[in-house]
Amino acid sequence: MKVSIKVVDNVILRSFKGDVSYQDILNSWDDILAKFEDLTAYNGLISDFLEADMHHEDKNLNELVDFLKNHLDKISGMKLAIVMDTPHVTRTIMMDQKMKSLHIRPFTTRQSAF
Repeated sequence: MKVSIKVVDNVILRSFKGDVSYQDILNSWDDILAKFEDLTAYNGLISDFLEADMHHEDKNLNELVDFLKNHLDKISGMKLAIVMDTPHVTRTIMMDQKMKSLHIRPFTTRQSAF
């Protein structure tokens, strides 16, 4: 698994490649929270999974939701876009329903997410 984090047009772009677990996603959130002191200074965050192979279990979605809830003070009001192809888009929609305070939207291309 490889993850890159960079800023493009005042948007944080996080790209995943290879086999990705939910723990990898949590670790990359830790990296973002450590690297960027004020996330509200950015227009949003795009997580690109188009080149990733997701390994997941349903229970992991709840763990990710709990993690994000614990960091709402840092990410609340931020626009979050997830770029992936189906069937994982369904999980994004489910997560958005569990965390209505976040603005999580699925996209199938990076261009449409920007």
